[in-house]
Amino acid sequence: MTDDRTDDTRSEDALRRVLALEAQQVQPTGDGLSRIQQRVAARQSRLRWMRPALAGAAAVVVLGGAVGGYAIATNGSGNQTVKYGDGSPSPTAVPVTESGFPAQGIFPFTNAAEEQSWEQQYDSGGSMPWITSPEAVVESWVDNYLKQSGLRSLDANNQPDGATDSVTMGRDVDGSPQPVTVVALQRYGKAWIVTGATDPYGKLQFSDPAADSAVSSPLTVDGPAYGVDEQATVEVRDAETPALFGQATTGPFGNGSAQWSATVPFTTTSDAGVVVATVASAADGRVATLAAEKVTFGKSARPASTTGAGVVYAVQGGTLVTLDPTTGASEGPVSMSGLTGSIGEVRDIAGTVYVTVKGADGCLSTLMSVGTDGATRSVATAGRGYGIVGFDLTPDGSKLTYFESGCGDNAGQAALVFSDLTQGTAHTIQFPGEPPAILGDPVWESDGVHVDAFVRTGMQGYLARYDSTASTQGPDASTPSANACPGYQADGGMQNAVATTAPDGTLWFATQTGTSMQVVSCAAGQPSVEFSVPRNDTPTALAVDDRGRVLLEGATHSVWEWAGYGDPSELSDATGVSSIAW
Repeated sequence: MTDDRTDDTRSEDALRRVLALEAQQVQPTGDGLSRIQQRVAARQSRLRWMRPALAGAAAVVVLGGAVGGYAIATNGSGNQTVKYGDGSPSPTAVPVTESGFPAQGIFPFTNAAEEQSWEQQYDSGGSMPWITSPEAVVESWVDNYLKQSGLRSLDANNQPDGATDSVTMGRDVDGSPQPVTVVALQRYGKAWIVTGATDPYGKLQFSDPAADSAVSSPLTVDGPAYGVDEQATVEVRDAETPALFGQATTGPFGNGSAQWSATVPFTTTSDAGVVVATVASAADGRVATLAAEKVTFGKSARPASTTGAGVVYAVQGGTLVTLDPTTGASEGPVSMSGLTGSIGEVRDIAGTVYVTVKGADGCLSTLMSVGTDGATRSVATAGRGYGIVGFDLTPDGSKLTYFESGCGDNAGQAALVFSDLTQGTAHTIQFPGEPPAILGDPVWESDGVHVDAFVRTGMQGYLARYDSTASTQGPDASTPSANACPGYQADGGMQNAVATTAPDGTLWFATQTGTSMQVVSCAAGQPSVEFSVPRNDTPTALAVDDRGRVLLEGATHSVWEWAGYGDPSELSDATGVSSIAW
């Protein structure tokens, strides 16, 4: 994939996103309900570690009924609503483009072409009717994209002309509904488009950047100060996926300070995003108020062009190819020079592509990097009679770890190697007999010292944590007592798994449960089930990109893609694939 996508590609991406969101709103039964409940619990657990600054913010926010000029009333149907001042909605109408599409449109579409593609499907009897409901659109945006769980609709303010609308989202505090944010929408065609969100109390506001302005990294976000002892968390998020591109916190403000400010470094591969500011309640640490606005990203905010940026790689028949990210169909071989022998594994690490290559003895004896010009360079060579069956490098390329397994007469023997490529030093942990054996890739932790790997010890396995600097080896060096994810308890039965680390340093792994393949993220030793593939297959490759998207490969050469929410989809045209990466 590239940054300069066509309108057609954008429309297809948008339809896939909203289809996934609609699938989440279907009431499942049986095992489907159980799996969705698992994902909900996982998301709640993930929020606890993704937002530590928010949970620890000591903002003083008074949630009394008179603060901010709102009042809670009960309408004739018994539903509670929130009124602002004279009863008018807080947000104002937003400017629109010449085509009529809101210039500040964020969700579920960011341009007219996306909405028109959806509308054609809708008029032809297609699904996604929730896009015609302001409340459903806002709830999907807040929960699935902003990752703010536990909020619900308190009130919807419809305008007489039907052109604009706002929905108040809030939560229950001591049994009473308390507003958190007022989300503004505008109607375009048959869809409701989110155009921003404001603080119900009128206090948390943006002075800079202006809504719909082009921004680059690092982004300074500021606004007028208020209160006595406040603190806010500022996020730069994607408008097209739930990806978090960057996050920072303000210093304490209020008590006479002129403004609040936060500088957010971020990297993005998309064109449109959203800046979100939140303040937490001093009472329980949960979000008390939220404001958001659309921004656009210039090319300077995107990562430098590299061989691996936004591309799906695979190995087919010993050749490195790229795949269509939507269908999995092969787009043809990658041109490489200076390479002889077939390829066994491909990985994209921090934008550099690495491959293992078979030698004359049939072992995957050489690890090579692939430059942006297609030139290849040898990085490491396995011991004679051994093959590199799993590897990882630190993002700066200075440290390498790989697992080499014996071939031919050396079958059953193995070793885990740690190598400092800048110093030219290395040391090895011997695996005198397999099992124990490492399945998949050993992966570096963000500290550049520890390496995590799934070790098969027999009928079971665990995520071992190795110290790459330890110079002495005991008899149990191949199976250290340290567990990289101690909160994960494998069920009985045969366990196979592969592991990887996301660009943010989070450990991910995929395991075979006996009835499915389950993908789990692990932060601070606590696992969160992200999604499951209901197929009794063995995971053989796992890749996570910087936007939170996941590729999973099974031993039957099936490839699944997960967009960071909803259910995974199978890339049905990915045939004969033996390794995947992006």
